Amino acid sequence: MAIMRMLGVLAVRKVIGVLVLGLLVVPTLRAQTVEKQHVLTITAADIDNGILAEITWDNGALLLQGVMANPDGTLSGRYLLVPAQGTELRKLKAHTDASEKYWDRKSRRISPTGLGSITSATDSKLPMYGIASLEARMGDAHNMGGMQKKLVFNLGRLVIHERTDGREPYDGEFWGWSPAELNRVAYVDGKGDLWVARADGRDAQRLLKGEFTLPAWSEDGKAIAVAEKKEGGRKWDVSVILLPESLRGVK
Repeated sequence: MAIMRMLGVLAVRKVIGVLVLGLLVVPTLRAQTVEKQHVLTITAADIDNGILAEITWDNGALLLQGVMANPDGTLSGRYLLVPAQGTELRKLKAHTDASEKYWDRKSRRISPTGLGSITSATDSKLPMYGIASLEARMGDAHNMGGMQKKLVFNLGRLVIHERTDGREPYDGEFWGWSPAELNRVAYVDGKGDLWVARADGRDAQRLLKGEFTLPAWSEDGKAIAVAEKKEGGRKWDVSVILLPESLRGVK
């Protein structure tokens, strides 16, 4: 897989916004019985002081990709395979064919069946530091780092993610489509909580609170692999979330 896909980790890309009009969908905070199984902990040192950038599945095994910056400013990938039977962790030189195809499907903005489409929009505004003239507010904004930029991602009328840190996530960073027959999506909201919804944005349900990233739905639809950021993003706990029967049924 081209390392250029990961440039969004280190640099902000230009956002082409799509404004979604209408009544926003309010997510359901419905209790779900899920089982969280810790798989392993990855540190920055394990991937040559890089960052964890991808989680994919390959016939029941997990493949993790880290991205590191080279001295010349280019990016390189580091790959770790977690076998399905829990044997010794292996380092690879590249993606497997299956994991590359998985990431391509998982990271698209259109669901595998075409039912759902993820869109993004931006909203830039001056920060409010008390009551002041426009000229004073412009000066304050310059002194405090510039305009405030809000990025909003929608699935239909459902807001699935928003952030104000100015960094646009790369495609697939905070969402992952289920197998086509399930017609669902797993996503991480702006707070870091893990959610699932139907592919058109209906019936959103929070599974877990945390600081999650890189949700990846298993090929059989029974589990979601996810990483949880620790120590300010210098360590990641990789877990598999076993889903209840209600989220495994065909929709």
